[in-house]
Amino acid sequence: MVVRAKITTKGFEEYLEKIAQAGQNVDRVADEMLAAGGEVLLDGMKRRVPKDTHNLESHLTVDGPHQDGNFHYILVGISKSTDADTARYGNAQEYGTSSMPAQPYIRPTLDADKGKARKAMLEVAKRAGLP
Repeated sequence: MVVRAKITTKGFEEYLEKIAQAGQNVDRVADEMLAAGGEVLLDGMKRRVPKDTHNLESHLTVDGPHQDGNFHYILVGISKSTDADTARYGNAQEYGTSSMPAQPYIRPTLDADKGKARKAMLEVAKRAGLP
């Protein structure tokens, strides 16, 4: 079970087309947009994650932006390099176990902060010359 969130530029095709028409580097602007949105989500996760030892909180990161052809994405959540015990603990906190109720921090962040992340992404687009 993965304890990460994935953000893409899906739905931003119109904005990306306007960037291309404005003569901007589409890939650079898309990456800046994703990075801005990812930071908002990372902050939300860090606010909501259980903080018994702060170990899980210290392993939350933004990985990327990455590009696969024309597809741009970032991963927000537990770092890929996190040790197995911390990764299991993160899953247990998010989804609970048979002996422990869930204390989710990823799903509530996506629910509550996706609008803030989108706003941050659109602000980057506006700075790049989009209306």
